[in-house]
Amino acid sequence: MKYYLAIDIGASSGRHILGWHEDERVKTREIYRFHNGVEHLDGHLVWNIDALLQHVKRGISTALSAVDKVSESSRIASLSIDTWGVDYVLMSGDKEVSPVYAYRDSRTEIVIPKVHALLPFDTLYERTGCQFQSFNSIYQLYADKEGGRLNGVTDFLMIPEYLLYKLCGVKTKEYTNATTTGMINAKTGTFDPFLYETLGLPKELFPSPVQPGRILGEYKGIRCMLGATHDTASAVEGIPMEGNHPYFSSGTWSLLGVKTPR
Repeated sequence: MKYYLAIDIGASSGRHILGWHEDERVKTREIYRFHNGVEHLDGHLVWNIDALLQHVKRGISTALSAVDKVSESSRIASLSIDTWGVDYVLMSGDKEVSPVYAYRDSRTEIVIPKVHALLPFDTLYERTGCQFQSFNSIYQLYADKEGGRLNGVTDFLMIPEYLLYKLCGVKTKEYTNATTTGMINAKTGTFDPFLYETLGLPKELFPSPVQPGRILGEYKGIRCMLGATHDTASAVEGIPMEGNHPYFSSGTWSLLGVKTPR
């Protein structure tokens, strides 16, 4: 029997869920759960990204053991990871630039007026359709620039893409999570050059985002899939609805929206 592993990580907890088809139905089983939360470091709120990765790997091992007990022919065909949006890991080549700041940290407060002096919020909203949140990645990246943290940086990986990279060695930027940066042009679906050029952010940090569904590589014989890595996008896509039906997604915070073709 084929199993599929969903690794769903929120700001307060994470879980590994096995899914499979049985009797013409999709069945699921939670196989591993762990606590997640911000830590305090030098007056800032940060993520313990190393601990997060260890939990991801531990949960995968637990899932493999559970599937092995079912039958010799049972296997996990693929896995994917989703998390909350906006937060990321700066990379210098294959090396992480620490710390990994959490969206609840206050470091963006001082740069928001500077960003809006260059890019008034009306302009940002017109180009991206992204609502104002003080923790959107655009403000975090500008704070990194102001603090000199982008010197020598070659990439930034959103949290789930970073975790997938550590599993299979492939870096990418997935579309749904890229939209949480506040830098995706709503018409082109790509990072808006006008935005990152105006802010003086390095062009090489903003390659074209990749749509969900791509096979990235393997980890312990399991295909690593690029799903909709923003947790809300995955939740909405999993709703069996048609047409322009509204949805209400409630977790760490709540979102109300409508699923449309565009």
